[in-house]
Amino acid sequence: MLAKVMLSSLRTRRTSAFLIVTAMALSVLMIIGIDRVRHQVRANFSSTVSGIDLIVSARGGPMNILLYSVFRLSDPTAGIRWETVEHLANHPDVKWWIPVALGDSHRGYPVVATNDSYLSHYRYGRGEALALRAGSWFAGADQAVLGSAVAARLNYQLGDDIVLAHGASGPAIIEHDNHPFTVAGILAPTGTPVDQSVHISLNGMALIHQGGAFLSGLPAMPGRRADTPDSVNAVMLGLERRTAVLGLQRELSRYRGEPLSAIIPGVQLQRLWRITAAGENALRGTSLAVLVVALLVLVSTVLAALEGRRHELAVLRASGAGRIAVYGIIIGESLCLTLLGCMLGLLLLFVGQWSLAGVALEQWSLRLPETFLTIRELPALGSIVLAGSLAGLIPAEKAFRNSLADGLTPRN
Repeated sequence: MLAKVMLSSLRTRRTSAFLIVTAMALSVLMIIGIDRVRHQVRANFSSTVSGIDLIVSARGGPMNILLYSVFRLSDPTAGIRWETVEHLANHPDVKWWIPVALGDSHRGYPVVATNDSYLSHYRYGRGEALALRAGSWFAGADQAVLGSAVAARLNYQLGDDIVLAHGASGPAIIEHDNHPFTVAGILAPTGTPVDQSVHISLNGMALIHQGGAFLSGLPAMPGRRADTPDSVNAVMLGLERRTAVLGLQRELSRYRGEPLSAIIPGVQLQRLWRITAAGENALRGTSLAVLVVALLVLVSTVLAALEGRRHELAVLRASGAGRIAVYGIIIGESLCLTLLGCMLGLLLLFVGQWSLAGVALEQWSLRLPETFLTIRELPALGSIVLAGSLAGLIPAEKAFRNSLADGLTPRN
């Protein structure tokens, strides 16, 4: 009986009920959606450096080294000499090494000069290897391999020629038009900065800075030899034993050949999360504010509807309904509206992330989750449902306090 009364009341207040459900859905969409994006961004950042034990670069700030060598979010500092790179490659504790030379760009996308070790040993996610979606890895100094986002946004195909520019960021000042590159391959999407990069060989990097005057009439840039780089900006190392990480880090900090910095990517990522914690808390605060507004809308709407339900509630009390029955009807309505809002919010979130998954991966290198609801989100969702139910206590108490005579006697 009480359920019929509750459902009948909701049907007669369809408009206000719809507004409450919409407000609750938006709050759920923001709270759960922001939490998902936050966790996914962290997962994407962490997956970018999967399996890398140390990153060695010229002496500088550890956070800046991580940002430019892995995430391409900062300008590179001074490089380390090729002799030092060879010393690292021949170190007994080093299992594999990936040299990375930066400093050039193509239409705003960073250019990464490296060797075949990049394709063989670079890992992302849960140890996943890079794969080519089309073509092959560069085999010559005039070939380039594009990240999936670069190829998608600039509409490049295999065999197209591209011209690189000097400078890792900002407008192109000097274009290397004396040495165009041919697109030899396109990498499969990874959800990492690899998607946003143009990859060439170290020999190609050396050639574009040494190979004669530019077609635009500018002189050649200085270099040592046309087939060997002078330096690289960073070297990613995979070690034979994880226990050797700290020992090698200390050894490289005292390296006499040149000043070096060796960072542990995982440690610097934890520092990065501490730096971004303030922004995350601000987003959480905004989401909670939206939830509070939705709850206030719920309470005020139910309170406003009580005036028109005085006769209905009085009849229930006259027929023997007590406090529990009145509370059950009002709180039940609040619970029903909250549950509908939660379901609608989750449905909108799922549809949104499903429809934007391909765009987010191609354009922003962000892998969106494919689940409707995760165990991690259950406490937050349960708290929202509990808060929505408790919000019905205020109108329930007011409804119960309305006297029987006040409910049966119409007011003039």
